[in-house]
Amino acid sequence: MTLLSAGCAAILLVAAKALAQAPPRTISRADVEQWLNKYRDAKPEFKPGDVIGPGDLEKVRAFMPPGYFEQLKFPEFRVEIIAPRNHTPRQDYMACTEKYQAQVKLAGDGTLLNYVCGQPFANSTIREEDLQSGARAVQNFDYRWQNYGQVVMDSIYLWERFGGSHAGQIPIPEAPPEDWTNGIAFTTKFSKDVSGEFGGGGVFERTASGFYERMYFSHLAQLADRGGLFDVPDAKTFFWKEFDGLFSPFDLRGTVVIDYRYADQNRADDAWAYDPKLRRVRRISVEVKADSVAGTEQNYEDFYTFSGRSVRWNFKFLGWKDLLCVLDSKYDAPHLYGPNGFVPDDVWSVRRFAVVERIPKEPRHPYSSVVMFWDAQNWHPWMMLAFDRERKLLKISMFQQHWTEDFKDWAEINHGVESTVPTGVYVLDLLKERATLFSNVGSGYPTATVERVKRLYNISELEQEHR
Repeated sequence: MTLLSAGCAAILLVAAKALAQAPPRTISRADVEQWLNKYRDAKPEFKPGDVIGPGDLEKVRAFMPPGYFEQLKFPEFRVEIIAPRNHTPRQDYMACTEKYQAQVKLAGDGTLLNYVCGQPFANSTIREEDLQSGARAVQNFDYRWQNYGQVVMDSIYLWERFGGSHAGQIPIPEAPPEDWTNGIAFTTKFSKDVSGEFGGGGVFERTASGFYERMYFSHLAQLADRGGLFDVPDAKTFFWKEFDGLFSPFDLRGTVVIDYRYADQNRADDAWAYDPKLRRVRRISVEVKADSVAGTEQNYEDFYTFSGRSVRWNFKFLGWKDLLCVLDSKYDAPHLYGPNGFVPDDVWSVRRFAVVERIPKEPRHPYSSVVMFWDAQNWHPWMMLAFDRERKLLKISMFQQHWTEDFKDWAEINHGVESTVPTGVYVLDLLKERATLFSNVGSGYPTATVERVKRLYNISELEQEHR
């Protein structure tokens, strides 16, 4: 993403407003549970090659959760069905899984013991009747295969108000500062015309652009022969670091946030911000993760559906469920349409998902719970539903993804990784009837170099590097 994510990943989020029949704000946590129970074992009446239009929308109700299903009720809606693709992670990650998985345990606080790399727990150990399955599931999600971490060359933020038109409001992508990308081997040129990607309605009230990178330092399967540690002296101290820098609008250009997530899951995050106007670095707090990020509909802990520290939540595994999703987009960048311009105009497939609920331990948290849907094969996110203190549906976030080996542009930072990468993220606030859309230009998982990582994440040199 960019600075507005204040150091949590790139990634992109969407959701929308109910446009017909049952308004999403009337949907409760109990309605979602009823839908899960009713359609838990549902099998589709459609097949790859079928195209489902608005007249046959009921065929997909069992495979789209309440609240999101209602977003699809518009005359132009169509679902082009493709067969599910193989999302098995790369062989080095699978080799780590086979070698080390049997020794991994859960501590009493839900953190990991004896973990080196690979998928911490076998899917067969994650069962509804097992009270520890939620904790196992979140560890599989946190340690999913992402190479060295995601980079987004230009993450375009769009603050959207429902209704109206965004004609004349579509931003122009641009390259980030060379200081931020120096060391990443890419040759793709930035397109100046993305007008074909943003169809449908919705008013874009303002936009911003930024560069994002999340870098993993430990538990790296590709470095299993080195204990999974990146080749810097303090690698074992960190799980990941994030760099978020804005380069548009002009008055915020050069603003940077660097965020640290420690390997010790009980240690609080640290973050530093660079203000180009003052040319000063200051330490900031990122532990109040329920707050809105810079006026967007996004919360810090909702990145990738969950980017908080697991020790601050309780987790419950709700079962496995087949869902319609866009995790094999046919495009390198999002293509959207619909009355509010947030529905993927893309190909859809039915995939198996782990359904996991997180419940805050903090009694004053604005959420009562969040239900998340994670791909059963590689544990990447598809969607989350957040409920307010009255257990009414408040927000929907959706992650449109592309298979790394399918990229035409940006192949140089994706081919050979064998993973899914978010190209669009859409976050809807049903109460405010607004959304924040994130469109990722140049999203991928490049190989990391020691020289670049040391330079980019060096707090002591932040003033000099990012003026």
